[in-house]
Amino acid sequence: MIRLWILVALTTVGCAKNRGPLVAHSVSSDVVVSMARSRVMPQTVQGRFSVHIDLGDENYTVPAAVLLDQPDKFRFEVYTPFGTPLYTMASDGDAIHVWSQRSKTFYEGKDASAVLQRLTGGQIGIDDVLGIVTGVLPMVDAEILHVGRTVFEDDGVVIVMLGPDDIRVRAVIDPRHGMVRKLRVDPASAESGYEEPNTKPLLEVEYEGQVRNEGGVFPSAIEVGLPQLGWTMSIQSKRWKVLDDSPDAFTLTAPPRSTTKDLRETIESIRP
Repeated sequence: MIRLWILVALTTVGCAKNRGPLVAHSVSSDVVVSMARSRVMPQTVQGRFSVHIDLGDENYTVPAAVLLDQPDKFRFEVYTPFGTPLYTMASDGDAIHVWSQRSKTFYEGKDASAVLQRLTGGQIGIDDVLGIVTGVLPMVDAEILHVGRTVFEDDGVVIVMLGPDDIRVRAVIDPRHGMVRKLRVDPASAESGYEEPNTKPLLEVEYEGQVRNEGGVFPSAIEVGLPQLGWTMSIQSKRWKVLDDSPDAFTLTAPPRSTTKDLRETIESIRP
């Protein structure tokens, strides 16, 4: 089940032939990109979801909740149908820990950046993970290589950004309010231009619908995929709520008599 948390950590997802320049709206591409890069979510947000996880040989549909405190704190919980916590993942910005109530195992990740490096090769930070959950453009300071040509199926303004180690981040931006519609992260390759390469991406995210709440616009559904691992996760939101204050809920410690394992080593042991 720890594989579930590897998938969750990259969220807390289609490729089509190029169709040439896209002018679906009167708003210029530069304005849309500026909207996406300047889009800011409320400081503290709580969400409740129904989550379906497909790990190939295992499938789960469970209720879940997330608490986000921008820019780098989060708590993600998965419950039984009766509301009892099964798994908890939390980060205080410095560490990422996971507690499995079912196996009484505490997965310790003292260095959050090192944990994410095991997952993504150092290409995604905690602030990017929080952005992915809320449909905010990640890596807002990255160099933009291309704007305006679509490589996805749906209309929107497409941008291609340069990330660490020459990765490419391709995003389709909704021209109405700057929310990300689709996101694709690819490793460096000979086909890493603005066209989608034929190789499997590291990460794919697709958003459907919007929910407006207290000045924020949130996705109503998120499809997340790690094609190289063959894992997918579908998140259907039930409620988004903006909080006035941030609760003290981001520190996770090993309960008494629990088994402790290293989170980075656990991730390495199950990667293909």
